[in-house]
Amino acid sequence: MKVLVLFSSPNKKGNTFKLLEKFLEGLNQEVDFIDVYHKKIGPCIDCKVCYKIEECAIKDDMIEIYKKINESDLIVIATPIYFANVPSPLKALIDRLQVYWSKKYIRKDRENIREKTGVVLAVGGTYWDNMFMSSEEVLGLAFAAMDVKDIHKVYGVNTDHIPIEKNEEIMKKAYDLGCELKNKY
Repeated sequence: MKVLVLFSSPNKKGNTFKLLEKFLEGLNQEVDFIDVYHKKIGPCIDCKVCYKIEECAIKDDMIEIYKKINESDLIVIATPIYFANVPSPLKALIDRLQVYWSKKYIRKDRENIREKTGVVLAVGGTYWDNMFMSSEEVLGLAFAAMDVKDIHKVYGVNTDHIPIEKNEEIMKKAYDLGCELKNKY
């Protein structure tokens, strides 16, 4: 199983990373780890090159990321939630998934499709009803563009007051999901 982790927190010792670590402990697989905050990913410029060919006109770190997405069986997005959505470095990456959207809906090219499984590990510092609703929409569209058909979610909340590692229920859920997906492949 080829696993791609898109890690989008600026804090490598924070709650998002700790939740990811617990999931990966259960998964017990080698992973390609991409620290989105430290990649050069420019914004989509709506040039429509991807309407004609399966490429982006912008030559930056997305070229490597596209390759890893194409090779992956499991894509894990580990992210904090800022103002009810994903951080801007991850949003820039998601906007650049236009290459996949154009392939499916503009060029109607269905060759070399590999259905994938997706995992969202998201952490919010506070809690309110529907606090993940906006990010779910954005991540759902991103996963659809990448041909992810089976999406699993683990959400941690109120981490400004209770560190994620103290939330045994959520940490167990992340670990158990990792074990479940390991056994699936």
